[in-house]
Amino acid sequence: MGRLGATASRQALLLVIEDLHWADAATLDLLAYLGSKIHRMRILVLASFRPDALYAGHPAAAAIERVGRAAQAGRIDLSPLHGIELQAFINEALAGFSLGDEKRRAIALAGEGNPFFTEELLKNALQEAAEGDDGDGNGNGRVPQSLRTTLLERLRPLEADDRHIVTHAALIGRTFALDLLATVVGTEPERLVPTLRRARDFQLIDELGPNLFRFRHGLTRDAIYGNFLRTELRPLHRRIASALENAPSDARSTEALAYHWWAAGNGELCLRYNELAGDSARKVHAHEDAIAFYERALTPENIDPLARGSILEKIANLRLVLSMAEEGQAAYSAAADVFAAASAFEREAVCRVRAAMTAYTIQLSDTTAPLERMLARLDETEYLARGRLHVGIAWIAAALRCPSRAGAHLEQVDPRATSEATDVAVRYHNVAACVAAALGDADRFRREHAAWLDAARAHGAGAMAGVYYNGAKFFAAFGLHEEARENIDQALRVARETRNRHAEECAYATAALCYVLSGDLRSARQAIDKIPATTDNRVNIIFASGAGAALGAYLGDETLIEKWFDRFEASILSAPEIESGFGFSEVLVRRGRYKDAEELLHRVLPECELVRGEVPTLLAIGRYGAPDDRARAREYLVRAGNAENTIEGPALALFDAMCQSEGQPEQAKRLAREAADGFRRVRTPLLEAAAHEMAGDVGAALALYRRCGATYHVARLEGGASEGADSLDSGTHAEISVLSMREREIVVLAAGGQSNLEIALRLSISHKTVEKHLGAAYQKLGVSSRRALRSYVRR
Repeated sequence: MGRLGATASRQALLLVIEDLHWADAATLDLLAYLGSKIHRMRILVLASFRPDALYAGHPAAAAIERVGRAAQAGRIDLSPLHGIELQAFINEALAGFSLGDEKRRAIALAGEGNPFFTEELLKNALQEAAEGDDGDGNGNGRVPQSLRTTLLERLRPLEADDRHIVTHAALIGRTFALDLLATVVGTEPERLVPTLRRARDFQLIDELGPNLFRFRHGLTRDAIYGNFLRTELRPLHRRIASALENAPSDARSTEALAYHWWAAGNGELCLRYNELAGDSARKVHAHEDAIAFYERALTPENIDPLARGSILEKIANLRLVLSMAEEGQAAYSAAADVFAAASAFEREAVCRVRAAMTAYTIQLSDTTAPLERMLARLDETEYLARGRLHVGIAWIAAALRCPSRAGAHLEQVDPRATSEATDVAVRYHNVAACVAAALGDADRFRREHAAWLDAARAHGAGAMAGVYYNGAKFFAAFGLHEEARENIDQALRVARETRNRHAEECAYATAALCYVLSGDLRSARQAIDKIPATTDNRVNIIFASGAGAALGAYLGDETLIEKWFDRFEASILSAPEIESGFGFSEVLVRRGRYKDAEELLHRVLPECELVRGEVPTLLAIGRYGAPDDRARAREYLVRAGNAENTIEGPALALFDAMCQSEGQPEQAKRLAREAADGFRRVRTPLLEAAAHEMAGDVGAALALYRRCGATYHVARLEGGASEGADSLDSGTHAEISVLSMREREIVVLAAGGQSNLEIALRLSISHKTVEKHLGAAYQKLGVSSRRALRSYVRR
């Protein structure tokens, strides 16, 4: 103690004691002694322990309690990790290793926010993945040996009879009733109470209510359960399931029966109860639980084909709700094959169409081929199945911007199909609305959209979200922004009520595009921030990355550009869609990558019948595209601009103004003024501002950019940059305007003598990001060193 006191007189000391619950008697005595002596010294003792490890009578419990009573002592209780904290912990623990979202979610649930449990489960999952293993097949997930030893250590203080009872409680499940446990171990309930009290004192279980108990940690139950031999398990589970069958109806749990008949190996009862349990979970939107029950239902052999196909279809539906498109598509295809073998053609058609539509969203090739092949082998009397297939092909044709082909397939749908099946009616009016929008017929679109919504209401709430968010994009393309916003709000309402994560993602992704087009950049930013960059739905990635890059370009926001351009650059540029064209080409051009922008715009321009609603990308082709692509883009504007009051009309005028700006400047200005008037009528202020700027009315353009919050263009037109740019003269402003807002920030700071690390710390960005932007600035400004950069800025 004297040595500690002498050292503390010269400098403050921090003594750390970890895992106090494992400390020996000497360490505990030392802690108690220090607690009474150091209150006047510059010494802080920090001791960590796990409260759930301190069962009654634990050697450390009394010492910790004694220290805690001291006036100078304090206690900090750390709650389990959850939400963003848990997600960040898992990301850091994986340290660059890949693990599927479903597996990550399962581990997050199993670990219950305990960092040690979670980390050990992650290590085990990575090892299993490397070995091609996926658990032990008993539905409980293999508990890593490092965890098993720790968890089973908690049974050591119990006597042999107590361990026998607790072990059989684990056989029932994490939650167990006293009466059922008594039946399993063959004794009277009251004789179990002392054992359960001791298990509670040792912090193994908690009492949830009269006669109802629960293992404190699910992993504790799993570790105990894992000690049984598989040979022992089936008869024990059969005994439990039989006891549950004989229980009063109010005490009978479908979920428990589903589990125990599955574990008992009774195929008929496993199928019956697991499907019932899955249906119950689905009704309360417990989607992951429902999938688990349905997958258990499929484990017995010799299941009736119609029952197997039906369960596979239910799994596929839930996979899509959870935004697991690839898994959903595979499940639909498997269900369709089962129905085909059973000659259940109408059920097969349902799954074939859903598989094809899902395949389109994840960009699989030849998505309508299975539908065409099925049509070829179906008799004309199968009008309902044929109607489904025609509508499915029409939907994909409309998505590929071939309204004539889509309309031709709609004409072949037997009216009996739409009157007898609400889902066929939903998709029929969906495609009809798409065709009307593609042809620029706003009145017909409104009628079909209303019919689409009525059909969705008749079909069920789950179909309504899609009507709303898909309709919003069409309304926005007509300049009907209030109706677009109302549809987005309704889509989000329905998605939240049904806990449909896929629909909510779709609504936000569509909303971001719609709000950018309407010039409401603030709402667009709020929508884009709601979309997870981890979604596996390709359509949502296209919409979100396209909107995010465009929004980042308008705002000069490098954070958005890094999230939605840099993160998706490789995947988008390898297989681009037209929704990505505008935002991505803007970012590429500002980084001096003109050839990349030209190539991107060449690839996003589809070979199709008609393009509507993609004016920003068509105008980007007019500005940055190759000559042949400009001609094709103009032709699409001509075709779509034939309808009245469409956005393509003024877009064609602005397109021609851009192409004539050098050879016929006055004609170009006249066309640009005409375009500005047209954009004002269809209420697209950002495009109107671009037209005003092309016409030479910088003041009008600046006012609109300010109103929309397009800070990049405001700074560009004002000749200003970002913080620190006031030191640059007007000549330099004009030349430096080729830089993005973030590049200008970095150039100013670098020219002022700050190092890359200092710039990164000041701007709260990574060192690598500073290097990337500084390199882009060197290329754009034609300099190759910091000395040349400083000279350039001084000039």
